[in-house]
Amino acid sequence: MERCQKDYKNTREIQDSARTLSPEKRKQICDEVARFYHLVAGTPEKGLPDIRFDLKGRAAGQWRLRKNTETLRFNPEAFGLEWDQHFPETVAHEVAHSLVYRTHGTRRVRPHGPEWKGLMRTMGFPNPRITHTTGLTTRKMRQYDYACGCGSQPLSARRHFLINKRGYRYRCRQCGQWLRRAGGIC
Repeated sequence: MERCQKDYKNTREIQDSARTLSPEKRKQICDEVARFYHLVAGTPEKGLPDIRFDLKGRAAGQWRLRKNTETLRFNPEAFGLEWDQHFPETVAHEVAHSLVYRTHGTRRVRPHGPEWKGLMRTMGFPNPRITHTTGLTTRKMRQYDYACGCGSQPLSARRHFLINKRGYRYRCRQCGQWLRRAGGIC
């Protein structure tokens, strides 16, 4: 991988190179997904969910159900920075979520409960981890400047939208004055 072949000046360059996965690594992940489904459920290839490599933020992987369509999403930055920590455990983690859904439907089942842990053990992970320790870059949230008697108060894009489009009003928690738009984006 490029990370091993090049001397990096700072961690920013390492993270920039990790944001993309080579086609070979993507294929390895897809093959591992198919292997886990076949191992546990005997699922044919046409019964696999869509696999995407577009996840950003702190999560290394995500199982998603939207409009009765399953999707497995993976964070290329996580796999690029620490391949050995995430492959194959993160892949199995997300497949286990899918298989819990396929087995139990939409009934109330804890996301990392006994059903999920049992599937992880079946896939070869006797002590499944729920979180990872890879230092990932987080999404940059846009903030808008608002003001009150205390001074400047940054508000999230969501609250800014609610003020402008839905007529919401917010008070400062310290001075109690209504917040008003002060300027541009922080």
